[in-house]
Amino acid sequence: MAGGSCNGGGASTSNNGVPRPPSSSELAEQDFDRPGLPRITAEELKIKYDNRENFVLVDTRPRAGFLLGYIPSAKNIPNFPADASLEELAKLPKDRLIVTYCDCSDDGESALAAERLFSLGYTNVKILWKGILYWERIGGEVRA
Repeated sequence: MAGGSCNGGGASTSNNGVPRPPSSSELAEQDFDRPGLPRITAEELKIKYDNRENFVLVDTRPRAGFLLGYIPSAKNIPNFPADASLEELAKLPKDRLIVTYCDCSDDGESALAAERLFSLGYTNVKILWKGILYWERIGGEVRA
């Protein structure tokens, strides 16, 4: 799972090219509700983000990818080296929602970070489905 297939993912679009939220059948086909790895859609996260809800964003990409563009307020905690990643993840607050993201079409890197958080005793963790690529497609803010 560590490598992921970080080649982006196609979001569905309407006739005018504007991304539309995925349908429940699309989510089911793409294993959105995989047991043990809860996900959040970009649309759901954007509502929380726009409402300034108190949550933690973890960008799991290597530093070079993070510097190309990240969701504001995200903490960059790359998955590798694993020891350093675990040490940084363990510093996150356990009383808030933690959302992990990457740029993998299969959410591989963010899923690995979520699994590590669960192993550290965190319970309120979600993976941003389709990561930063879909976040950008729906008009989510990105900084470089």
